[in-house]
Amino acid sequence: MIQVSNRKRLPENRVAGVQRGESGFTLAEVLVTVAICLFFGMAAFATNQRLLYTLRSQKETTAAIMVLQQRKESLRGMAFTDIATADTLKNVIKVPTGSEAPLSNLSETVTVSVDPTDAAYTNPSPTPTVFLRDKNNVTPSKISQNNNLPNYDLLRVDILLTWTGSNGRLRSRQSSEIFGHGNVGQ
Repeated sequence: MIQVSNRKRLPENRVAGVQRGESGFTLAEVLVTVAICLFFGMAAFATNQRLLYTLRSQKETTAAIMVLQQRKESLRGMAFTDIATADTLKNVIKVPTGSEAPLSNLSETVTVSVDPTDAAYTNPSPTPTVFLRDKNNVTPSKISQNNNLPNYDLLRVDILLTWTGSNGRLRSRQSSEIFGHGNVGQ
């Protein structure tokens, strides 16, 4: 005897109510997609942070270059003997340049020495005149002084700027100029 069932036979492409042609995502696929999206978001955030740091760093570098340029221009407009005289030089250095705002903890060291190519240069070199202006010394402090600098023909002025960068690292820029008799200020 053959028994006939009332149950309908499932088509071959259906298994327990799920048709093989239906689309969907497995949990593993969803987790991989979420991980990729998170990784992409973190990479974009890190890139943005690096870009902002680079922009701040460039702003500081530009400000330091402007400070150096303004300081050199003020020295170019002075008479040679004024550059060689410590008190006159101190009065020029104590005036901020106006471009210093982005530079935190700025320290400015100005050194006036005899240029090694000067005919009267001796070895060891004559003592330079050195001034330091920083947040602790609004009025430049005199580190050393040489009253004989006006007797030479060529003077070398080194300006060193040091500041704390936006990332907390110590940064610096330096400039050197040679001044001789017949300066613009004379």
